[in-house]
Amino acid sequence: MINFDGKCYSRFKDVPEQLLFHLTNLPVHTHHLLSFQAEFFLLEAHYFSIMAALRQSRVEIPMQYSLTFFKEQMQQLNDYLTVNTEIQCFSLKFYRTHNSTTDKTVSPICFVMQLHEISWESKDLNLTLYKDHYVFSNDYSNLFQTNASLRELGQVFAYENGFGAALLLNNHRRLVESTHGAVFLFHEGKIQTPALNEGAFNAVLRRALIDFLNKESEWEVIETEIPIFSIQQAQEVFLISSDHGWIQINQFRKKKFEKLISELIYKKFLIHLKS
Repeated sequence: MINFDGKCYSRFKDVPEQLLFHLTNLPVHTHHLLSFQAEFFLLEAHYFSIMAALRQSRVEIPMQYSLTFFKEQMQQLNDYLTVNTEIQCFSLKFYRTHNSTTDKTVSPICFVMQLHEISWESKDLNLTLYKDHYVFSNDYSNLFQTNASLRELGQVFAYENGFGAALLLNNHRRLVESTHGAVFLFHEGKIQTPALNEGAFNAVLRRALIDFLNKESEWEVIETEIPIFSIQQAQEVFLISSDHGWIQINQFRKKKFEKLISELIYKKFLIHLKS
């Protein structure tokens, strides 16, 4: 089931051809958000994140794109489908409907919304390092779409070499994120994660976890520069994203990690999201 710009279709081939033509363009923005029993996690924060990304992408935002509108669209799609998992992931992709011209530099947009089942049981993976290409440490890298292709390449590299996920570096050769979400390192009672000015994707779920830990836990989160050798010094490493869930890292190179703190954080944060 697909929600294409406010109307639901059973399959992509049911979508009118003139609408499908818009999908030949690259997405302007891609966004993922979670729901639990038809309740949407952090919906307001997601909405403001979407609007900020669209404004930064210099497109014409339709007047009907309100918080209420998107909630209704997600609810409509949710009502059409029977899902078998406790938590679902909505993906939204926004496309230009026309190419920019000298007469009309700002293009109108449309969206495609799909609902996916996702397992938010914590998963264990082995990690590798992808260094064929780098994320640039600028504000534009804070948008999901900027480095989407690079994440795909890193993911293919990881799978081809027998790993579950890959770390990504910025142009200063420092840790910035992973193919499967934001990276968090636990060491000696503190948690570190790459700062946004390092080029990390400014994910709503990443921000929510940082705020939760700083307010509700005994562990301080530090957003900072992280050289790659810090991974080897960490006691625990975990990843988080709306589309991949919560991932605890077993091993990176010869370093094996513990999982006690990350498992505890996972359980507490999930309760917090559901409350």
